[in-house]
Amino acid sequence: MIVVRRIGWAIVVVWFVLTATFAMTTAIPADPAQTMLGPHATAESLARVRAHYCLDRGVVVQYGCWVERIAHGDLGVSYRTQRQVTAIIGDRIWPTIQLALAAIVLSLVIGVPLGVLAAVRQRRWPDHAATLLGLVGQSAPTFFIGTVLLYVLAYRFGWFPIAGYGGGGLDRLHHLVLPAMTLAAAGVAYYARMVRSEVLDVLGEDYIRTARAKGLPERTVVLRHALRNALGPLVTLIGLDLGVLLGGAVVTEYIFAWPGLGRELLQAILEVDMPLILGVVLVSAIAIALANLAVDLVQLWLDPRLRDRA
Repeated sequence: MIVVRRIGWAIVVVWFVLTATFAMTTAIPADPAQTMLGPHATAESLARVRAHYCLDRGVVVQYGCWVERIAHGDLGVSYRTQRQVTAIIGDRIWPTIQLALAAIVLSLVIGVPLGVLAAVRQRRWPDHAATLLGLVGQSAPTFFIGTVLLYVLAYRFGWFPIAGYGGGGLDRLHHLVLPAMTLAAAGVAYYARMVRSEVLDVLGEDYIRTARAKGLPERTVVLRHALRNALGPLVTLIGLDLGVLLGGAVVTEYIFAWPGLGRELLQAILEVDMPLILGVVLVSAIAIALANLAVDLVQLWLDPRLRDRA
């Protein structure tokens, strides 16, 4: 019953996001038919295009046409490229998945040990260094971090490619490092602060003092007992970040010319390509809803007490 209820809420959220996005795209003061055919299009060709894409009717009818197409698995045709939106998303989603997973892994590998170290060395230089790093990671805009990494590590030292997707294998990983580091900067800061806070709360508990009194090594006390308390909030952050990143990291993909959903969405917005905008938003909404659903299920598995409250 709990799973069914969560799935139902996920469907409602996806529907609400799509409806709101459709309403905003129809409010854009631009003519999609004119954008698609160019400034020299004739009145007859404009009329044909508007009739073909259901643009010559009211907003409610347009919404109904769009929902009907989605129900049949048809996201429409891009105004800009005349390709099926499903084909474009299929080409762009895998690079975005690679970038999102790489950013999450980097955030965990760096942020979690940093948070544990800051908690264990509270009010010492590792704690101050982690706090400073977290402040910089949370405050600096993504475009600033990406530009600095691009200039220093790619342009000045030549350690990484300036932009592009790479040819596969190690070359792909080489191209992936800088974009992933850019996205992971904020994640490292959030994960480190959250883990530090959770571990500090647990280190003062009675069962931690009992574990120490039994002579358990400090590493075992921290990693096996204290760190486990941070798993619930950490899973929540991972799910939220993964859902958002799968929707496309617009700024990062644009800076590094990464051929993902975010870069495609930006181009679609600039050219008022409504079918592609709505298609990418649909994928993003589904990704976020699924990520949140997965987080809820993992939380129920980690803490059975939540089942009684649900």
